[in-house]
Amino acid sequence: MLSSLAPQPSGLAPVLSGLAPVLSSGSSAAAGAAPESLCHPLPEVRMMPRWNDGSTWNSGALWGPAAPASPLIPNPKRNKRTMKRQPYYPKLMPQQPEWHHNFASKLPGYATALGLDTAEVNAAVADNLLLAYALGDWITNVRNFAPSCTSALEDLTGGNGSEPFAFPAYAAPTPPALPSGITEVAPGALDRTFLLVKEIKGKKAYNETMGLDLRVVEEEDAAEHPRPEFALKTEAGDGCHCVKVRFKKFGHYAVAVYSKRGSGGWELLGIDSSSPYEDDRPLLVAGQPEIREYKLRFWDAGEENGDWTDVASITVSL
Repeated sequence: MLSSLAPQPSGLAPVLSGLAPVLSSGSSAAAGAAPESLCHPLPEVRMMPRWNDGSTWNSGALWGPAAPASPLIPNPKRNKRTMKRQPYYPKLMPQQPEWHHNFASKLPGYATALGLDTAEVNAAVADNLLLAYALGDWITNVRNFAPSCTSALEDLTGGNGSEPFAFPAYAAPTPPALPSGITEVAPGALDRTFLLVKEIKGKKAYNETMGLDLRVVEEEDAAEHPRPEFALKTEAGDGCHCVKVRFKKFGHYAVAVYSKRGSGGWELLGIDSSSPYEDDRPLLVAGQPEIREYKLRFWDAGEENGDWTDVASITVSL
């Protein structure tokens, strides 16, 4: 194979079938044969540059294939936990500041009866005063200021005149005075308010008169719904038929769930403030389907109240 090749100038070596002949001065090779001592493996070949190794278009390097794609790095989403809006809370923002003002002004008057300590009440008052300010005066002021910001940008980008450009000055409305000893409010003020309302409704001293005054009961629902509403559904799982009792409590704190089956009488299954209630009792007789009956009442301030619902029944077979 090498017989047809002329010796190359010093410093150049042809590449042939993975071998590089090395010719030293004074050496001779028989025609048609390549002495083994003259054949050496090629030195390690330098990889062609890739797009991301820093080579430039005029560096003299030959470009190779694109580098393998970098592994994907997960971008975890931040879970923003917020409490579900409560039925007593105004849905329209213009009505919300007044609700917070009312709650902040009325809560201290019920603190003793409800067993709330001063620090807890002051913190709740601060939360609601700042919420009223933010949802009312402050956001209104910011929105009214926005057009002047747009006008300033138009002036900066394409205006004329000799006067130096200046950003419009923003003057926020005066914040409310917070209770003594409180100078700031932490994020999550509305969620804390909802949790406090739930706590208040669970106290024995709580009554509907307080709720209406604090505006934590839907007046319309309290008047039009003397009893809960509920529906039954069975769901199979883990070798049993569980009965889900989905209910509406219309602003009340909870419902009392009663049931009876077979020849037994009515029994209280539980007090539940969050729908659905799950009845996962095993069958009275394994493998023998049974009919279960249910009825509910409202439960507030440690006792049942309101009218009984109609009785509903369902068959459980596992």
